[in-house]
Amino acid sequence: MGMSLRVSLIFAFAKGVPGTTLIHIELLEDGSGLTKSDLKGTVFPKRKTDEGYVLHPIEIAYLLFTGKGIAFYKEKELSFIDYIGWVLRKLEGCNCPLERTFWSMFTVYYDLRKRNRKVLVEVRRDGTLIEVRRDKWWTEYLVLEEGIVITVNDLLEWVEEVRANDLRGVVAVVDRNGSVTYYEASKVYLKGPDRPSVIDLLSSIS
Repeated sequence: MGMSLRVSLIFAFAKGVPGTTLIHIELLEDGSGLTKSDLKGTVFPKRKTDEGYVLHPIEIAYLLFTGKGIAFYKEKELSFIDYIGWVLRKLEGCNCPLERTFWSMFTVYYDLRKRNRKVLVEVRRDGTLIEVRRDKWWTEYLVLEEGIVITVNDLLEWVEEVRANDLRGVVAVVDRNGSVTYYEASKVYLKGPDRPSVIDLLSSIS
């Protein structure tokens, strides 16, 4: 996502929502957060512990961005803008996919939540989102940025793994303007003279 779009998003949406019960989030050293709030349909935590619910950095950003949450680090409140700067510094040098894909992941997560989807972040593998329907994992979204190269073998491997887990596979591509296009992944088997070959097809669904 370009810097100009990031800035416009921040100033357009980083506002509280009047009358909303805010979710109190205590930030942890790894950039995630802990909340004791159990608001069904609002919080989709990574896991539950004795201390509360652990939230992924992408979900924390979403809650702050939409004015549904309030975050504290060592008793100091961080706004959405403060949190973004803080968590990106935490991710620097972590050698993890989120360091490179934070804005794309946030963009797709926000878009899905805006459509009233229940979404879990990176619960199965890095760089993916899981949509839950009727309390079951339903779709896995592989988040990519426009211009990022992924090999056919890597894509096929992901599709096979998703299908093996009885999930629908969707590739979400974020362009330089922050728009998201979704492609459903499917397979077509073409029988050759010696052995079958596999072609992966991506069909646009939005």
